[in-house]
Amino acid sequence: MTPPLYPRLERAFKQAYLLPLTFLRYGTTRPHRARLHQSDNWIYIDPDDPCAIKKVVQEPLRGKVSSNLIFWREFNAHLQPDLVVDVGLNYGECLFGTQYAANATLYGFEANPRLIPYLERSRQQHPAGARITLTHCLVADAPAEDVPFLVNPEWSGSSSAVRQMNATHRHIEFKLPARTLDALIPAPVATGKTLLFKMDIEGYESRALAGFTATLARVQHAFGFIEFTPQFMQWAGVVPEAFFARLRAQFEVYCYASVKRRELWRLREYGDLLVRHGAAFTGTDLLLMPQRPSEQWLPPGWRVVS
Repeated sequence: MTPPLYPRLERAFKQAYLLPLTFLRYGTTRPHRARLHQSDNWIYIDPDDPCAIKKVVQEPLRGKVSSNLIFWREFNAHLQPDLVVDVGLNYGECLFGTQYAANATLYGFEANPRLIPYLERSRQQHPAGARITLTHCLVADAPAEDVPFLVNPEWSGSSSAVRQMNATHRHIEFKLPARTLDALIPAPVATGKTLLFKMDIEGYESRALAGFTATLARVQHAFGFIEFTPQFMQWAGVVPEAFFARLRAQFEVYCYASVKRRELWRLREYGDLLVRHGAAFTGTDLLLMPQRPSEQWLPPGWRVVS
């Protein structure tokens, strides 16, 4: 068993070299904006948010790129989508850390009101900023008003409409409007398009997808990924096995076998997740592809291994 002291020593060691690196690059250890690895775009952040410092400032200094961002950038470059939808922006690492085709229309959705000013500044600086529509709301399966949304001031990435997500934290509660993606994305914008989408909204993915059906029916092809965490879904009142079955009825479903080797596993039923990840499975990202994709839908170097 790892001694309790070890994680603290590891964190102290990382800080010992990351703080000087941060200062050398940004002139401060608490920058208000930063650039992701292999990106020239500025992302504005709250320097008092540990989540932002870790993911937007420190991990890029180590040359680290998240699995989600690798997928997002490489599928975007290969597919050249003309419709892009990012649900659960946080600080917009995927949306703003990527370049897009000149004809792409982009939508970003974020529920946390504390992040909106930073997202707007990042949008204004992005080369495609004039084509990006930012919407502050809770994305759900039906319109509603005054829906409770809990913000964790200690880690913005875990803020959620699922109350149990922040039951042990000193959360801040906001009342937000809930809207469907189908109501916010005009039909002409979606019809016949190639869509790249992302959903990372801490257990609310099933509800967001339920309000996305008309748009998905209008596009020619849809490629995306969602966070799939059974415990979060159960807290949101969703049966994970039933939700997975709904996904399989609409998409071909994959998970990462190895991001480093660009390898995917195809999932045919919920039990495959337990086979692939073991009995200790708690969650993963699911990659959703068309059931009848265009030829050569995988970017160069990617392959399906089973």
